Amino acid sequence: MAPATQVIKNNNIMKTEYSEKTAIGALYDELSKGIDSMKKGDVYTIDEAWEEIDKI
Repeated sequence: MAPATQVIKNNNIMKTEYSEKTAIGALYDELSKGIDSMKKGDVYTIDEAWEEIDKI
């Protein structure tokens, strides 16, 4: 898995891409949080869920 180091221009906003390993680690961490909150019985609206996903 080669790290991605390119920079993307999107609507004049510069964003750096991260390596696949870093991206998968972030996704795993967020999914872990989701599973934990589900076990606790926390409830979110679909809009709140998409806001969290968009932050990733």
